[in-house]
Amino acid sequence: MADLIDLLAAVEDCPAGESGALLVDGDQDGTVLGSVFVEAGRVCWAASPGRRERLRDLLHSHAARPVDEVELDDAFAACRDAQRPLGELLVERGLVSEDGLRAALKQHTVESLIVQCDGLPRPVTWVRHRRRGYHARFTFSPVELLAAAGAQLYPSVSTDAGPGVRFDLPGASTVGSFAIGDDDLPVAVWAAGAGAARVRDLLGLGEWAAAALTVCNGFSPAAIGRALASITGSAALGWRSTRRLVHAAVIDDPSELPRAIAELAHRGLPAVLASRVPT
Repeated sequence: MADLIDLLAAVEDCPAGESGALLVDGDQDGTVLGSVFVEAGRVCWAASPGRRERLRDLLHSHAARPVDEVELDDAFAACRDAQRPLGELLVERGLVSEDGLRAALKQHTVESLIVQCDGLPRPVTWVRHRRRGYHARFTFSPVELLAAAGAQLYPSVSTDAGPGVRFDLPGASTVGSFAIGDDDLPVAVWAAGAGAARVRDLLGLGEWAAAALTVCNGFSPAAIGRALASITGSAALGWRSTRRLVHAAVIDDPSELPRAIAELAHRGLPAVLASRVPT
């Protein structure tokens, strides 16, 4: 997923307040393997050639009621003629709910990103939107899409991601779950409270947790106590819930750490703690 990471990090580095597209070059001169449409550092949608029918399939599967092809064709044509966002009209006509539309667009965007990121080094070009913006009904943070792509690549592991962190972490600003991939590197499969987190920061957090838990399989109570005594600001907490799934959180309020650590000990989950947040 190295080039997917690079592409989503490029979204974060797009000029603040601007909208435009990141174009991924194909194998031949002038061809485009895919596009990522960006507004204010968030992804509106991603597209790659030949995936129009896939969007139709996703809209059918997330529709509020059975929708035939004629209705979709009419909606596509009306949006094109009026230059309106597709989602706006679909919701207006009651063809899909807002939640269903968001799920369909997110899945289509994730699949398009995976298609574009084929492991080859490819130039990426930023093209600024000449108008005021895309006015997308929904947008997605790079971290959210990174985790969704990871969950699609490791579905059996990612199903345990949520349950692995289902306890109160009120002092946490960022929480992530990471599948240990085929190359023994952590792959983000779930993230929460990560509105301000950047892609590489989240991955750095996961890499620290995975490495620390591999070395010691969790700190002893005495080591945890010594680490707690030294913490005066933000700290990183990592733990393992299954052999191939680790979790990590940035805890900004040190007073919340003892309760989180006690909960992990109660569950019998190995944990590690750092007084500095890894990046």
